[in-house]
Amino acid sequence: MSAPGWIGATADAAPEDPDNAAVNRYGGCLASQKAGDLLILVDESGSLKGTDPQAARVEAAKYLVKTLAGYADRTSSKLDVAIAGFAEGYSVRQDWTPLTGASADSVNSRLQTLAGRNSGADTDYWLALDGARQSLTDHAQGNPHRCQAIAWFSDGKIDFSQRAGSRPYAPDVDLGSPAGITEMIQRATDSICRPGGMADQLRSAHIVMLGVGLGDQAATRDFDVMSAIATGTGPGGTKCGGILDPKPGAFYQVSNIDQMLLAFDALNPTPRFVDSKPVCHQNVCQEARHNFVVDRSVKSVNILGSGGMPGIVPYLISPSGQQLQLPNKGHQVDASLEGIAVSYQWQSESAQTISIHGGNSPKWPGQWAIVYVDTTGQHPDAVSRVAIHITTDIFPTVNQNPNSPWRAGQVMRGVTFGLVDEQGKPIDPNGLAGEAAMSAVLAVDGAAPIKVLDSVSKNEIGKPVDIDLTNVKPGAASVRMSLVITTAPAPNAPGTQLSPQQVDKPIQILPRLGLPAPGERIDFGTVQGTEQATTQLQITGPGCVWIANGERPTIRTAPDGVATVDVTSTATGPGNCLNLDDGQKAGLPVTLHTDHEGHGGLNGTVPIHIASKDDPSQVQTVDVAFTASMVKALSTTNFVLVLLAALLLGPGIPLVLLYAAKWYVSRIPGAPMLAQRIPVEVDADVVLRDGAPFEMADTDLINPVPGLAGGARTLLVEGVELSVVTGRSPFGVGHVKVNAAGYVSAGSEIPSTDASGLQAVLPITVHGTWVVLHDPRGAPNKAEVLLMVPGQSNVAQRRERYEDIDRRLPETLTMLRHRAVDDGLAHPVDGDDPRVATPFAVATTAEAGDDPFADAQLDHSPFKPFGGGA
Repeated sequence: MSAPGWIGATADAAPEDPDNAAVNRYGGCLASQKAGDLLILVDESGSLKGTDPQAARVEAAKYLVKTLAGYADRTSSKLDVAIAGFAEGYSVRQDWTPLTGASADSVNSRLQTLAGRNSGADTDYWLALDGARQSLTDHAQGNPHRCQAIAWFSDGKIDFSQRAGSRPYAPDVDLGSPAGITEMIQRATDSICRPGGMADQLRSAHIVMLGVGLGDQAATRDFDVMSAIATGTGPGGTKCGGILDPKPGAFYQVSNIDQMLLAFDALNPTPRFVDSKPVCHQNVCQEARHNFVVDRSVKSVNILGSGGMPGIVPYLISPSGQQLQLPNKGHQVDASLEGIAVSYQWQSESAQTISIHGGNSPKWPGQWAIVYVDTTGQHPDAVSRVAIHITTDIFPTVNQNPNSPWRAGQVMRGVTFGLVDEQGKPIDPNGLAGEAAMSAVLAVDGAAPIKVLDSVSKNEIGKPVDIDLTNVKPGAASVRMSLVITTAPAPNAPGTQLSPQQVDKPIQILPRLGLPAPGERIDFGTVQGTEQATTQLQITGPGCVWIANGERPTIRTAPDGVATVDVTSTATGPGNCLNLDDGQKAGLPVTLHTDHEGHGGLNGTVPIHIASKDDPSQVQTVDVAFTASMVKALSTTNFVLVLLAALLLGPGIPLVLLYAAKWYVSRIPGAPMLAQRIPVEVDADVVLRDGAPFEMADTDLINPVPGLAGGARTLLVEGVELSVVTGRSPFGVGHVKVNAAGYVSAGSEIPSTDASGLQAVLPITVHGTWVVLHDPRGAPNKAEVLLMVPGQSNVAQRRERYEDIDRRLPETLTMLRHRAVDDGLAHPVDGDDPRVATPFAVATTAEAGDDPFADAQLDHSPFKPFGGGA
């Protein structure tokens, strides 16, 4: 519920529905792939204490989560959601989680923790977007068709507080002066919005951006850059990026929770239409009706509406004219109108969600309406606004013959289109109660779309059509379909035309028959530093394939400062090409090299030469996309210089600078990492996994840990939070504290816990370590082990970690259980003997005279200028 001060003077300021082509494209992708990702990215800066004291941003995000969970359940889509915050850095608050109706409450409980995260010093768009890019790239696992979107919320422009320090995108700029802050803002903006910069790196990965800016009309200029990042152009004319077609995203400027709800509602893939009307004075009136007509093909209607003011109440009106008042009860209400199920809940003092399910009731078809009535009589100028989602779950589709691939240079004859339901089962278009119009284009990378269908009626949808590919180049393409349904008319009203239901179907256009077919994309994965990266491009014969010496790739996006980019192969010409027989598959070796290291997304195309096996003179060039996620190695140069100066000059260096240097370099390194959380139990000193001896499974360690780009001070790994602690000493490096709610824990290294003996600590480089997690309320022989390994580790190296766990875990768990009993967290059972000596070290509080370089000694000193201490 929002505070009274949240509602604006009138509802006239409600945001207009922007061009939603981008978010509709995300919905079209989900409808096709039945899988996708949504990252909820939320500002955590200190200004939120004044702009959003009631955490309306959290309530709006919860609404979005519940809406998408319902969509995922209804359409059997696999939708993953993650939550991240940003201020002076990027922090994962909820790792990737499958979103369903059953998991929505758990996700929303994590969202609720954001309500208190409003003390950040900066609003750093660059680090926020880079973290989001890395999280989404890692989770996509090389799938170029993964549907991905960011719901991005902020209450202000790029800004920094004045203090010593720099940023990875501007290491030569110091934030210790007003001039430094101004320069940093400009450098961040330039790096994001230059052609090929951070904004384009997101767009080239087909990540859709929905930006929501919290501020009144006076703050519009503050959102010029944010809007430009999301859409390409800001309201003040700021241009951002070079990839503007298709439109990259949408932006809403909002000033209250009702507008925020409507903005987040745009990501609901179910087609919607938005309507505004006046409100009635004390009684239901004709001029304020938001009308919509349903027929027997409509399954349900979901409405997000607002009267704009407290005291304005919605009424639902059935086709027969019966009315149902929907007053605020403070909780979800289940009701009925003429036997038709209605449920509703007020989301704020003036906004509601309303669901209507008609089933097979004969009273369902006809014209319905939602009407807002000012019961106080004090808001004559109020405006009501609704977003109405009419659910048919009818989708357009193209029928593909797997034995007849689409090939460049020919005409695809007899291609048929049709309609399917949410489970992919065919629907007869002529069986629809209302009308339908279907359009389709073939969208080919780098070329104008080819029109295939142009608003054909329902009785024409299934007729075969020819698609001319004679002038189309081989490569990635998609069939973009749009279905507009108009419900059957009511006795006294025309049918309601629904917004288009889009579906984007990826298509690979192969070379002409007799030429080898390259794969769709070259994916180098994560590349650290300036090391060369090598991978393979899958080729299907027959024919000869090579990358010519001296030919440079076309670069679409690149990190700052990488300079020259080369993509080469050992197959350099017809004389030493990769030669394949008909149907044979093999990998073409491909190597990536850059002059300098960088941090960000590198994307472009590589000219691949293909020739016929029988006639090598028949050569064709195919531009194949390539991608790499570049990560800069964490530099400790600044810290080393400060440390040497301290040793040479002693008290000549202010202590605060030493602490600042230590804080700056104390990060979990940004190198790629894989993690696995495994339930185990111990039986007679033998570690068991699912009742069998503990060993590595084939499905283990396949998920990259997101949020590591550039290093991290806070990291969520398989639901366990790792936090960097700098400690009391100004020298050395920090360590990592393990936070797992409801568990006691111990790490694999020495010291393994803090002074309590119940909370694990790890070295700053957590790659290659493991943690035992034990629920003290549970069985004494059961635990979970969190294993983290370097992303580049091989199978043999990973097995060594499993063997280490198998050897050491029983004793570690025994001692951890004893400590929990000693501390009163667990009840003693047979076999619990607290007198057994500890086999692993415990960090203790540093006493006077301790080695100041011994950072493993965790302190409890009140002097923690950079958040150090346990």
